[in-house]
Amino acid sequence: MQRNRGILFSHVCCSTLLCFWIAVCRSVVLVEGSPQGIPLSVYIQAATSPKDVVILVDVSGSMKGLRLTIARQTVSSVLDTLGDDDFFNIIAYNQEIHYVEPCLNGTLVRADRANKDHFRQHLDKLFAKGIGLLGDALTEAFTILSNFNQTGHGSTCSQAIMLVTDGATKMYDSVFEKFNWPDRKVRIFPYLIGRESAFADNLKWMACANKGYFSQISTLADVQENVMRYLHVMSRPKVIDHEHDTVWTEAYVDSALSQAYRLKDKRAPSMMTTVAMPVFSTKNETRNQGILLGVAGTDIPLQELMKIIPKHMLGIHGYAFAVTNNGYILTHPDLRPMDRGHS
Repeated sequence: MQRNRGILFSHVCCSTLLCFWIAVCRSVVLVEGSPQGIPLSVYIQAATSPKDVVILVDVSGSMKGLRLTIARQTVSSVLDTLGDDDFFNIIAYNQEIHYVEPCLNGTLVRADRANKDHFRQHLDKLFAKGIGLLGDALTEAFTILSNFNQTGHGSTCSQAIMLVTDGATKMYDSVFEKFNWPDRKVRIFPYLIGRESAFADNLKWMACANKGYFSQISTLADVQENVMRYLHVMSRPKVIDHEHDTVWTEAYVDSALSQAYRLKDKRAPSMMTTVAMPVFSTKNETRNQGILLGVAGTDIPLQELMKIIPKHMLGIHGYAFAVTNNGYILTHPDLRPMDRGHS
């Protein structure tokens, strides 16, 4: 294997999020197992295609107390799985439809850090009362996704509805027949909140009939594990089509990587970027079932990228810079890291 001294850490992360770091520092190679070896955002971005998501939160009277607390945490965890290439909105429903952010009625917004933090602040304002009219909420969600898709923004083929509720009294097949069948372009992912399973069969049917996945969340400790399961379903089209898309993250300062890099460079922390891609099996049975083996990636200091730029072609007053597909600055002569104790 050929070594590149500019590449500090390589990540290999399986679909269970058990990751390994391969660190290269001068002539020393370190292999270390870590469940957090690759950032969750990088894993998700590499494993799934860009997606449009509408999150429906049941705020009827039966959701009072611990159930509503678990529901808030579930929505927050879903937001953690969305990246800059995704678009989303959150709708709370009882006998009426309530947009968590009223100013964004009827549309989707990019799932960047600022928007997700803004929506999280509004989650604390949700209160449970009344009865839940799930049919109206599903109709609203399908309408938003259809209208947004026609604008040409967001994802063109990957859409989902996340349903956070403590049960459904009907299967609402008439709604699905009107908006989603027979193509089933929108996947349904129901999250049943609470220990009771009286209405679980209806939610399971919704998931199976719309290419989704059913999960039951009984406690706060169960939230993250159950939320993450939908990613395996969303990655199936990419695995079946063998799309080896390469993703690059925005620039960031990683304390561990910066310390390793300063072993040979005594300057301030280095800005980094991560490049990653999905890993598939060549076996037909694995490919046909859409099983993702994992994600492989590596961290690269931005100054290593700058070294390959032919500066002699830029002229005296010229300089090079790079931006991501979402408009974030990757590298620029005036870009300075903002870190603890550094500016």
